[in-house]
Formats: sequence, structure tokens, C-alpha cells
Amino acid sequence: MEADLIARLLADSGLMSLVGNRVNPLSRVDGEDLPAITLMKVSSGRSYTFDGPDDSAGGLFQFDIWARTVAAAKAIMAALLNALEKPAAVGGTQFGMSFLQSERDSLEEVPGEGTIYRTSADFLIWSHPL
Repeated sequence: MEADLIARLLADSGLMSLVGNRVNPLSRVDGEDLPAITLMKVSSGRSYTFDGPDDSAGGLFQFDIWARTVAAAKAIMAALLNALEKPAAVGGTQFGMSFLQSERDSLEEVPGEGTIYRTSADFLIWSHPL
């Protein structure tokens, strides 16, 4: 599912016009240009019924948007919202609606790069295998 989620983001023209192919799991690639997006699973989101596990899952994912300016991070956040809030089928995954759960802004001191603006956003992403 995570690979399909990254493929989904890389296929979104609005998002890619802002970050190119710089969407990575867990951490940025050393020396990679900005802006960029990293993502990580925060909770498994395994769903259950009274009969046991369900094929649907509502996992919580944290997305970090890394940019040199507030304006760039906010534009990427708007594109990320647009990409995730609508259902889509990618690879072997059917993505349902995704819901923004929280959003945080911060400044990060990155060795060799100086101060970088970061927006972190948690999305509850519903999906099931095709």
C-alpha cells in the first residue's frame, strides 16, 4: 500500500509540478534539492468487524513538506490535500477518501542547509486491495 501511495503522489501533476519526484519514505535523500515530501506510517489502521479482520484499512500517515519558504510549503500542502482527498485506484490499491487530521508548522535547522520551513500533516487514509 505504501508503494502505491507514493506512486499516487508521483502521478499527480499538480503536486509534481511543485516537488518533482522528491517524495520519499521516512527521510529526505542526502543532498536532495527542496522542496520535498517525506512520509511515514504512524498507525497500521487495520480494520475489524465482529467476524475478524476486514480488507479495508484506515492508516494514519504523517507527511512532512520541506521547503525554503512558507509560501512554497503552503502551495505544496494545498496540492497534497487535493491529491489525497479524492478516491483513486493505483497499482493494487483502491484508495478511498483521506481525511486531514492535524497540521503543524515548524522551522528546522538542517546541517549544511540552514533553516528550512516544514509543514507536517497527518492524514487518515482509507484503502483496500484491488
